[in-house]
Amino acid sequence: MQKFSFFKLLKAGIITVAVMLASSCVSRPPEYEGQALGAIGTGADVYICMPVSGNQSLLKAVLTRFVPEKTADQYLTRTSVLYAGVYYTPAASVRIVSVGSYPAGFSGFLFSQKNGWQKCIAAPLNNHVYYASATADIVLQSKTAFALLGNKNRDTAAFLQRIAEPQMPVVPPRFQTLAETGEADTIAVYIPSGSRTADSLFGLQDIELPIQSAQLYLKKQSGSSAYRASAVFEASNTRAALVLRVLLGAVLKGHFSVQGASVFVENADISETELIQLLQSIMK
Repeated sequence: MQKFSFFKLLKAGIITVAVMLASSCVSRPPEYEGQALGAIGTGADVYICMPVSGNQSLLKAVLTRFVPEKTADQYLTRTSVLYAGVYYTPAASVRIVSVGSYPAGFSGFLFSQKNGWQKCIAAPLNNHVYYASATADIVLQSKTAFALLGNKNRDTAAFLQRIAEPQMPVVPPRFQTLAETGEADTIAVYIPSGSRTADSLFGLQDIELPIQSAQLYLKKQSGSSAYRASAVFEASNTRAALVLRVLLGAVLKGHFSVQGASVFVENADISETELIQLLQSIMK
């Protein structure tokens, strides 16, 4: 699996969008309305839905690694939900869709050629303008911002086509509900790629975990910086699920149960610091 740093890729997109959010220009009506998950599309190794409400301190801790605290605050103030799809192959890339209220003017000035941006025309978006750099493609609407982050081999054509014609991935019902409602305080992570991602996630790279898919839901605890986690891991069969329960018990603390080929974890506490590290392990 090609390794890459999600946060290095995220840096260019976040800084550009955040600077733009700080400007006081007039928004125009959105030309295209698309479902966030549909714009991310199918085939991602990891899907993430993260509402801003209740998670400001976590997001701020991540963003302020790359932007000033004031800029991070302005971006989070204008954003309600962040969606991300992480792709490891064929080229490492991350698709991000943020929903909120964004100004649309002065894009040409902010995405200037001298700063490494190229103004392009997106034929799939009715000749809508987008901006491309060595590490990112950016499409802006008044209520939605789209970013494709990755190296020069990223598939820009497919990304633009997904915005024009959203292609909904198949995700678990609970994840789908959270993606549609943006339930406060709850972060949803769906890993359809199985053991490849989960091995890295739990630091068990030397053990091939019998995981077909995984779901992780984290809810901020009232009056605390800790998160209460619940998870579902799908194994290939019942025997594999029993083995998986033992392996996971070595790295997760919580109440475990096995039902058929599914391993359930409830009431597992994780600190904000640990959660930041966990997200970083998924996104690189």
